[in-house]
Parts: sequence; C-alpha cells; structure tokens
Amino acid sequence: MNTQNQRLEVMRKRCKTSSKVVGIIQIIGIIGVVCSLLGVVIGIAMKDTINEQLAQAVASGQVTVENFQLGGGALRFVVNFQEAFKEGSYAIPLAVNCTLAAVFSAVAVVVLALFKSIFNELVKEETPFSDKVLGKLKTCFIIIALVLLGFVGVGPGVVGALLMWCVYSILEYGKVLQTEVDETL
Repeated sequence: MNTQNQRLEVMRKRCKTSSKVVGIIQIIGIIGVVCSLLGVVIGIAMKDTINEQLAQAVASGQVTVENFQLGGGALRFVVNFQEAFKEGSYAIPLAVNCTLAAVFSAVAVVVLALFKSIFNELVKEETPFSDKVLGKLKTCFIIIALVLLGFVGVGPGVVGALLMWCVYSILEYGKVLQTEVDETL
C-alpha cells in the first residue's frame, strides 16, 4: 500500500469516527428540540399558573428580568422581557424563548445531518474532492452563515461566511488539482 492510499485510509477512519460522534450529538440535538417544544406546550397550557408563581417570585426578588433573557438579551427584538415583566406576563415570553430554542436546535440537527452525510460520502469516495462532497459542504456553509447572521449578528456572520468561503475555495482548488492529476495518469 503506497503512502497516498495509507493517507486515504486514515482519512476514511477519521471520517467514520467523526460520523459516529456527529450522530451522537445529533441525538442530543433532537432531545433538545423535543424538550424545547415541551416547554412551549407547558408554557401555553399552564400560562395562568406560571404567571402566578413567577409573579410571586418576582415580587419577592428571587427572579429578575435578567434570568429570562435568552442569549444575554441578544434576542430583544423577539421578546422584550422588560415589558412582559411590567405587564405581569411571563409564560408566553418563555414559550417564545422555547420556540426559538427549538428552531435553533432543529437547524443545528439539520446541519449535523449534512455534516454526517459528508463524512459518510468521504468514506465511500475515491477522493475527498468529489462534486457530491463539495456540493453538500457548500450547502452546510450557507446554512451556517445564515444562522450566524440571524442569531449572532452581522459581524460574526460576515466573518464566518468569509472563512467558510475561503475553506470552500481551497477545497475547490484541491478538486481542480485532483482532476489534473487523474487526467495525467
């Protein structure tokens, strides 16, 4: 077995291991989606009880608005807990936060599924520079960039998109070189 085949075999083993690890993380993400959706249902179904109990906790000083700000208050545009606290409404904003957590977790599960399929594809392919792998990678990168833009902000989203674009360009160049080598042989 020559050096190139040994390296390919090492890459395949790493991809198999990565696929298994991603599968486990994916299961944890699915559990997160289910738990978040359960929080939505409980928040809506038990709205009055939750509002009563949280009103008492807020009045006694045990709970403050900072305890409820998802992402350190970065998602203020979705739920304004300052206003909700003034109105005595707690359950619905909490249900909205659970909904956002479910959406975010579901997107993460989809991205993980794409990465897992990339790893599985790399195990099967003769070369890591196939059109299938690059296409799936481009899809993953676009989804990740959109998530960064939506949930983290414009700055990190743009930087993340540029980094992923550079990585994709490097891999695309590797594909061109691989094609040239294959044609030469």
